[in-house]
Amino acid sequence: MEHEYKIDVKQALRVFDKITREGEKTAHGWQYRGLTASTDFDGYTVFLRSQTVELTIFFHNKFTVNCTKPTDLEDFVALMNKIDRA
Repeated sequence: MEHEYKIDVKQALRVFDKITREGEKTAHGWQYRGLTASTDFDGYTVFLRSQTVELTIFFHNKFTVNCTKPTDLEDFVALMNKIDRA
């Protein structure tokens, strides 16, 4: 299910950068504090995932959010805020 939601793409990219710098590299990407960060083969598309939410950021800062419940998305945004401030 896709939800429209105001995502701060600049913040999400900062969080992605922090996860790739400070996180643990796994077969699925880098993991850090409950989020997984990865890219597609050419690096133009960025993925941030939790257990329940997937944020995909495309070229020119377009994005999609996939989740099943709005509360999952709220938790995901709160986790991004926490990582961004840390």
